[in-house]
Amino acid sequence: MTFRIGRMGGTALLSGFLALTACSATPTVVENSATEVAVRYDGIVNKLDDAKQLAQKACASHDKIARLRKVDDQGIGQHFGYFDCISPTGLP
Repeated sequence: MTFRIGRMGGTALLSGFLALTACSATPTVVENSATEVAVRYDGIVNKLDDAKQLAQKACASHDKIARLRKVDDQGIGQHFGYFDCISPTGLP
């Protein structure tokens, strides 16, 4: 048995893949407070360093810096970085 993807099927398949990667390509802050930030990133186009840059910006809005606490890998396109927002001097 041979399966063949026609021109229309291939185009639809490619379009669907591109739409999926476009939606998940940008790191996104999913939780933000004065004490912690959670960032979702895809792990394909964007890596943990990209998530950390976004977390740094979010913590900076509270005059703090981001420190990585935990990474959660939930599969392709579903990675989460959890950061504590701490004072640059180490004091609360």
